[in-house]
Amino acid sequence: MKPSMSLTGEHEGHKVAAVFETESDANGTAKALCAETSLTDDQVSVLSPADRHQGKELEPEDQGIWQTLVRSHVGLSVGGAVLGFIVYVILNALGIGFISQNAVVSASALTALGLMLGLLLAGGVTIRPDHTPYLMKAQSALRKGQYVLAIHAENTQQVQEAKSLLSARNVKTVQTL
Repeated sequence: MKPSMSLTGEHEGHKVAAVFETESDANGTAKALCAETSLTDDQVSVLSPADRHQGKELEPEDQGIWQTLVRSHVGLSVGGAVLGFIVYVILNALGIGFISQNAVVSASALTALGLMLGLLLAGGVTIRPDHTPYLMKAQSALRKGQYVLAIHAENTQQVQEAKSLLSARNVKTVQTL
Protein backbone atom coordinates (compact mmCIF):
# COMPACT_ATOMS: atom_id res chain seq x y z
CA MET A 1 0.00 0.00 0.00
CA LYS A 2 1.30 3.46 -0.85
CA PRO A 3 2.18 5.58 2.21
CA SER A 4 -0.21 8.26 0.92
CA MET A 5 -3.10 5.77 1.19
CA SER A 6 -2.12 4.32 4.55
CA LEU A 7 -3.48 5.39 7.92
CA THR A 8 0.08 5.56 9.19
CA GLY A 9 2.61 8.12 8.02
CA GLU A 10 5.55 5.73 8.09
CA HIS A 11 7.36 4.72 4.92
CA GLU A 12 8.91 1.72 6.64
CA GLY A 13 6.06 0.63 8.88
CA HIS A 14 7.25 -2.94 9.50
CA LYS A 15 10.04 -3.42 11.99
CA VAL A 16 11.96 -6.51 13.09
CA ALA A 17 14.53 -6.76 15.87
CA ALA A 18 17.02 -9.57 16.43
CA VAL A 19 19.33 -9.89 19.44
CA PHE A 20 22.97 -11.01 19.23
CA GLU A 21 25.63 -11.64 21.86
CA THR A 22 28.48 -10.24 19.77
CA GLU A 23 28.82 -7.30 17.43
CA SER A 24 30.51 -9.44 14.78
CA ASP A 25 27.52 -11.81 14.64
CA ALA A 26 25.14 -8.87 14.29
CA ASN A 27 27.25 -7.20 11.58
CA GLY A 28 27.66 -10.47 9.67
CA THR A 29 23.93 -11.07 9.70
CA ALA A 30 23.28 -7.46 8.64
CA LYS A 31 25.59 -7.89 5.64
CA ALA A 32 23.89 -11.17 4.74
CA LEU A 33 20.46 -9.51 4.92
CA CYS A 34 21.55 -6.78 2.52
CA ALA A 35 23.19 -9.26 0.15
CA GLU A 36 20.54 -11.99 0.14
CA THR A 37 17.27 -10.04 0.43
CA SER A 38 15.72 -6.93 -1.09
CA LEU A 39 16.62 -4.89 2.01
CA THR A 40 19.08 -2.01 1.60
CA ASP A 41 21.83 -0.78 3.93
CA ASP A 42 19.58 2.09 5.03
CA GLN A 43 16.94 -0.38 6.23
CA VAL A 44 19.28 -2.51 8.35
CA SER A 45 21.21 -1.20 11.34
CA VAL A 46 23.19 -2.70 14.20
CA LEU A 47 22.78 -1.07 17.59
CA SER A 48 25.35 -1.46 20.32
CA PRO A 49 24.92 -0.79 24.03
CA ALA A 50 27.25 2.22 23.66
CA ASP A 51 25.15 3.96 20.98
CA ARG A 52 23.86 7.33 22.10
CA HIS A 53 20.77 7.50 19.87
CA GLN A 54 19.28 4.03 20.25
CA GLY A 55 15.70 5.30 20.15
CA LYS A 56 16.29 7.10 16.86
CA GLU A 57 17.68 3.89 15.34
CA LEU A 58 14.74 1.81 16.57
CA GLU A 59 12.06 4.35 15.56
CA PRO A 60 13.66 6.60 12.92
CA GLU A 61 10.50 8.17 11.51
CA ASP A 62 9.47 10.68 14.17
CA GLN A 63 7.84 12.81 11.47
CA GLY A 64 5.73 9.78 10.59
CA ILE A 65 4.17 9.80 14.06
CA TRP A 66 2.55 13.18 13.42
CA GLN A 67 1.40 12.10 9.99
CA THR A 68 -0.06 8.94 11.55
CA LEU A 69 -1.89 11.02 14.15
CA VAL A 70 -3.47 13.32 11.57
CA ARG A 71 -4.24 10.67 8.94
CA SER A 72 -5.74 8.17 11.33
CA HIS A 73 -7.87 10.69 13.20
CA VAL A 74 -9.20 12.39 10.08
CA GLY A 75 -9.78 9.18 8.14
CA LEU A 76 -11.27 7.06 10.90
CA SER A 77 -13.43 9.84 12.35
CA VAL A 78 -14.98 10.60 8.96
CA GLY A 79 -15.37 6.88 8.26
CA GLY A 80 -16.96 6.32 11.67
CA ALA A 81 -19.39 9.19 11.17
CA VAL A 82 -20.41 7.87 7.74
CA LEU A 83 -20.83 4.37 9.18
CA GLY A 84 -22.96 5.77 12.02
CA PHE A 85 -25.18 7.55 9.51
CA ILE A 86 -25.50 4.36 7.44
CA VAL A 87 -26.64 2.54 10.59
CA TYR A 88 -29.27 5.27 11.06
CA VAL A 89 -30.48 4.88 7.45
CA ILE A 90 -30.76 1.10 7.84
CA LEU A 91 -32.61 1.32 11.16
CA ASN A 92 -34.93 3.99 9.75
CA ALA A 93 -35.62 1.85 6.67
CA LEU A 94 -36.47 -1.09 8.93
CA GLY A 95 -39.10 1.09 10.56
CA ILE A 96 -37.73 1.00 14.10
CA GLY A 97 -40.19 3.17 16.04
CA PHE A 98 -37.79 5.25 18.11
CA ILE A 99 -35.59 5.94 15.09
CA SER A 100 -38.50 6.88 12.80
CA GLN A 101 -40.21 9.12 15.36
CA ASN A 102 -37.01 10.96 16.31
CA ALA A 103 -35.25 11.15 12.96
CA VAL A 104 -33.04 14.19 13.56
CA VAL A 105 -32.00 13.15 17.07
CA SER A 106 -31.40 9.54 15.99
CA ALA A 107 -29.36 10.54 12.95
CA SER A 108 -27.29 12.96 15.03
CA ALA A 109 -26.74 10.50 17.87
CA LEU A 110 -25.75 7.56 15.66
CA THR A 111 -23.49 9.75 13.51
CA ALA A 112 -21.83 11.16 16.65
CA LEU A 113 -21.44 7.65 18.09
CA GLY A 114 -19.77 6.48 14.88
CA LEU A 115 -17.50 9.53 14.95
CA MET A 116 -16.46 8.82 18.56
CA LEU A 117 -15.79 5.15 17.83
CA GLY A 118 -13.69 6.19 14.84
CA LEU A 119 -11.68 8.57 17.02
CA LEU A 120 -11.11 5.85 19.63
CA LEU A 121 -9.88 3.48 16.95
CA ALA A 122 -7.63 6.25 15.56
CA GLY A 123 -6.06 6.67 19.00
CA GLY A 124 -5.23 2.98 19.00
CA VAL A 125 -3.64 3.26 15.57
CA THR A 126 -1.62 6.31 16.64
CA ILE A 127 -0.08 4.83 19.79
CA ARG A 128 0.96 1.72 17.84
CA PRO A 129 0.66 -0.93 20.56
CA ASP A 130 2.29 -3.43 18.20
CA HIS A 131 5.59 -1.53 18.59
CA THR A 132 5.79 -2.08 22.36
CA PRO A 133 7.15 -5.68 22.30
CA TYR A 134 9.65 -4.69 19.59
CA LEU A 135 10.93 -1.72 21.59
CA MET A 136 10.94 -3.51 24.95
CA LYS A 137 12.95 -6.48 23.67
CA ALA A 138 15.47 -4.27 21.90
CA GLN A 139 15.95 -1.90 24.84
CA SER A 140 16.20 -4.78 27.30
CA ALA A 141 18.89 -6.47 25.20
CA LEU A 142 20.87 -3.24 24.91
CA ARG A 143 20.75 -2.74 28.69
CA LYS A 144 22.12 -6.29 29.10
CA GLY A 145 25.09 -5.47 26.86
CA GLN A 146 23.80 -7.33 23.81
CA TYR A 147 23.64 -6.09 20.22
CA VAL A 148 20.41 -5.50 18.31
CA LEU A 149 19.90 -5.81 14.60
CA ALA A 150 17.04 -3.47 13.65
CA ILE A 151 15.31 -3.99 10.32
CA HIS A 152 12.93 -1.40 8.87
CA ALA A 153 11.02 -3.10 6.08
CA GLU A 154 8.83 -1.27 3.58
CA ASN A 155 6.44 -4.19 3.07
CA THR A 156 5.53 -7.63 4.34
CA GLN A 157 7.59 -9.32 1.61
CA GLN A 158 10.76 -7.76 3.02
CA VAL A 159 9.72 -8.84 6.52
CA GLN A 160 9.27 -12.43 5.34
CA GLU A 161 12.63 -12.40 3.56
CA ALA A 162 14.38 -11.13 6.69
CA LYS A 163 12.57 -13.53 9.01
CA SER A 164 13.37 -16.55 6.84
CA LEU A 165 17.08 -15.66 6.72
CA LEU A 166 17.14 -15.05 10.48
CA SER A 167 15.25 -18.25 11.29
CA ALA A 168 17.65 -20.24 9.08
CA ARG A 169 20.41 -18.92 11.35
CA ASN A 170 18.39 -19.79 14.49
CA VAL A 171 18.03 -16.14 15.48
CA LYS A 172 14.93 -15.23 17.46
CA THR A 173 13.12 -12.11 16.38
CA VAL A 174 10.33 -9.81 17.44
CA GLN A 175 8.39 -7.74 14.92
CA THR A 176 5.69 -5.15 14.59
CA LEU A 177 2.51 -5.71 12.60
